[in-house]
Amino acid sequence: MGNFILQHMDNRTKCKPVCGYGYFGLYGMEDCHLWLDCEDMRDVGLEGAERIPSGTAGLVKEVGIGKWNGYDVVIKKMRRYHYGRLSHKEFEHGVQILKDFSSQSEILQLVGKCNQTIVTEYHALADATNLEKHMEQYKLYDNISTRFQLCIDFVHIMTIFHSGQGGKVYAHCDGNEVLILLWQFLLTDDFRLVISDVDALVDFEILNGVAKKKVCPVESRNYSVPFNAPEQHWPYKEEPFNISRMPPYDEKIDIWKIPHVCKIFLHHEYIKAIVLPHLLTIHNKCKNKNPKDRPKATEILQVYNNVYQHLFKNKSIV
Repeated sequence: MGNFILQHMDNRTKCKPVCGYGYFGLYGMEDCHLWLDCEDMRDVGLEGAERIPSGTAGLVKEVGIGKWNGYDVVIKKMRRYHYGRLSHKEFEHGVQILKDFSSQSEILQLVGKCNQTIVTEYHALADATNLEKHMEQYKLYDNISTRFQLCIDFVHIMTIFHSGQGGKVYAHCDGNEVLILLWQFLLTDDFRLVISDVDALVDFEILNGVAKKKVCPVESRNYSVPFNAPEQHWPYKEEPFNISRMPPYDEKIDIWKIPHVCKIFLHHEYIKAIVLPHLLTIHNKCKNKNPKDRPKATEILQVYNNVYQHLFKNKSIV
């Protein structure tokens, strides 16, 4: 029938249908529906839109909560002052990624599109920067299982974009610090991750089984901060940053960030003390200065899953 998640507010189980390309299914729907187009959005009427606070909205789009046929949805409109060629291209790129990966439940579900407006599914817990606030409210879920599962979800999403679908792999270019990166992920009602903002994912073409290197196309951004991989740092310290002279890199820039993000999700020192010793070897590999020596996301996911299974054989730590 579909995916099942536990709804925290009233302890009811709710489900949604699993849909093919060109269709969507929201929690509570029994059947899939074609992606909404301009006529659908005009005739059916999207009641909108309670604006979501700007901290979660991003620079390019205004984001609000609306209704479609009684279902909560998110309405995203490109800001008027971002109607330039580059912003429009980035916006359309993000929409195409949502379409291309629509079969993956870990990718935000597209509901419809009309010109510079898109509609997506709604997740009440919002982005992952709100995790600790929600954990304080739902203390039953503040445990090793939930928190380590978020680490696993993060890497699992990475494996999806590093899989080479369509002859390309994708890497995060809009993640200059951990807070910015976490804004791009939503929390589901059962504390799982869904990636929502994919506009700045950059594609690397696969040639002879290897990703062709390139540079994140952000003209004014210098990625020389510890959160980013060394190959993203400006190597000519005596010269001002110039993107045209930046040495290229590949999707392994994502791998470098995994240990930091997982530590954020684990949060509590006692949880870190239980989990991180089991991840020390793979995390050290992630932090290898030579990207060729870093593991693939699939290898990290396998280690994470093995550690999870090992830890939960001992029920006392749950």
